Amino acid sequence: MGNIQNSIVTNNNFIVTLNLLVFSFNKVTNITGKLDIEAVEEGGYNDSPRIFKKPKTSLDTLILEKGVKTSGMDTLLKLGTPINGGTVLVMHNGSIAKTYAFEYGMITKWETGGLDALGSDIFIRRVEISHTGLIEV
Repeated sequence: MGNIQNSIVTNNNFIVTLNLLVFSFNKVTNITGKLDIEAVEEGGYNDSPRIFKKPKTSLDTLILEKGVKTSGMDTLLKLGTPINGGTVLVMHNGSIAKTYAFEYGMITKWETGGLDALGSDIFIRRVEISHTGLIEV
């Protein structure tokens, strides 16, 4: 747990892991879950239609803003980089309040702030990840 606390930058309450690399963000948006369903009327079942889960046909987008990379250097933020497992840890008073995860995604957009030769971290202004769906763990 101390390692997670050391990864948090002041005012950044969200720890995000992408391909086992750790990031700290101030703002995370589009935390949503959606299930596509289909209603089918069936003979012999006259009270109401039957409801079935449909396969997912579109991707969701997770937006991460105002963050820094807290683990080793890597070329993760290239457009089209596959993400094989990502988590968003919502921190509150130094402990994990909620955890969201997705199984597969891809970097579809990124934006960085100015470069600072005196700083040791890479500042990340915004990253968009298209993913297969978030689940609350």
